Amino acid sequence: MAKPKISFRKLDELAFQSFQNGLRLHSDSIVLLEKKCFASSFALSVLASEEIGKGFAIEEIIFQARMGEGLGEHDKMTLRALLSDHKLKQGWFASSVFDPLKSRTLLKRFQRIQTEKNNALYVGVRPGNHQVVRPFRLSRSKARRQVLSVNDSLLSLVEVKLDNPPDWAVSNDVLRSRRLLKSLKSVAVTLN
Repeated sequence: MAKPKISFRKLDELAFQSFQNGLRLHSDSIVLLEKKCFASSFALSVLASEEIGKGFAIEEIIFQARMGEGLGEHDKMTLRALLSDHKLKQGWFASSVFDPLKSRTLLKRFQRIQTEKNNALYVGVRPGNHQVVRPFRLSRSKARRQVLSVNDSLLSLVEVKLDNPPDWAVSNDVLRSRRLLKSLKSVAVTLN
């Protein structure tokens, strides 16, 4: 298999599209929550956080490569992992939006999120007690909590972007938007 050519232009586009896709998935998770499709809403909300996390990770790789000596082998390995490793993307999202000193419970929840996402998508058997996992039984409150967590994180990010002058970050192209801020605030009011 041929190795893909990686340029800064391609990385900028990949980060931009990751942020865009994360916002689309977040929007879809809200619609599903309103339609009472709680398991699907929960799973899409987790996927939204993964896409946003991937965007932040790529943005950091771009920054480090431009400040240093370009893309190294470690950067390329990390990029390949970002295309398939869900926990890595979830970790980037959590580390980009939560203050670890203030949000220990949120960080603990994000450590279990991959299993919870799978339980929201697939019928299966839980290890240990061997109970059947039934995605359709995922509660409204759990889905709502997940969607609100992503929404609140995005709301904070957009507010920071709007309160500070634009910088080199690709996320400015997506998250620096008063219309997005208004939409996120509306969701927060509706779901609270």
